[in-house]
Amino acid sequence: MTHCESDVKDIAMGTRSFFSLLLIFISASSWAAVPQKLSGLELNSDSTQPMSFVPAKAGKASVIVFLSAKCPCSASHERILSDLYTEYHASGFDFIGVHSNVDEAPDFARAHFKTSNLPFPVLQDKEANLANELGAFKTPHVFVISPSGEILFQGGVTETHNGPSAKRHYLKDALASVAAGKAPDPKEVRVLGCIIKRTQ
Repeated sequence: MTHCESDVKDIAMGTRSFFSLLLIFISASSWAAVPQKLSGLELNSDSTQPMSFVPAKAGKASVIVFLSAKCPCSASHERILSDLYTEYHASGFDFIGVHSNVDEAPDFARAHFKTSNLPFPVLQDKEANLANELGAFKTPHVFVISPSGEILFQGGVTETHNGPSAKRHYLKDALASVAAGKAPDPKEVRVLGCIIKRTQ
């Protein structure tokens, strides 16, 4: 069973892969660049054709959220994400899910996301390329991107790894700020959840 990680100190120390991931996490805000296009198989449909998503569109902000098919932390935020899509999609926000864990087979991930009823596409991120490009660290890890390609907000959807028990809804607050023409405050928050597995 996959367990949610509460903080970096909960991870086993002393492995090279850990320090690589830690460096990604620490430096994400300084080097993260928004990909011009996200492409991959759509996991919550029967389509076998790759789909593409352009994060920065004229007049539209993008919400990119990294999800897992077996992480309970990720699953516990799916209802929150669905509700935010319902509230904000019509007012100028595009939503896209990304699945990057290389230890979760595409067929396993497809079975999960087809039953999760998320109202937005979830793309398979082959070899965690998109996760590496944006510096995504855990699931769920979310990025709000302006139409010009600026990362307006990144971090956890809420302050907890158990969505229904959340007291602070970081993503909701960030979207409300952007919709009102304001900069999110805070712009970056801690991510709680399961580490994105980049190697088997």
